[in-house]
Amino acid sequence: MKTALTTPVNSNQTTQTSQLIPASPTSLENPSTWMRDGYSPTEIILAAAILISFSIGGIASVIVAITGLVKTLVRRPTREKKKRMEFAATQTKSACAD
Repeated sequence: MKTALTTPVNSNQTTQTSQLIPASPTSLENPSTWMRDGYSPTEIILAAAILISFSIGGIASVIVAITGLVKTLVRRPTREKKKRMEFAATQTKSACAD
């Protein structure tokens, strides 16, 4: 037994189509334009990262230089130097006592 499913066709029926993707997107630029003009997001991020790393390196070298300068200018007396100073102090005391 054959059963056929038929639907009546309405001649007044119209077909509507909807456009899901706009034909000419105006908000996006061609990536080759970015590269030619130097406005590529990747280029900008890379340049920023390089500049930040150079500035951090520069700051670190300045801190190391200042630390070395302070260590040079403000030296703590070593044990040998303390002994020499104590010996010199005792020698002057004994010389003054004479």
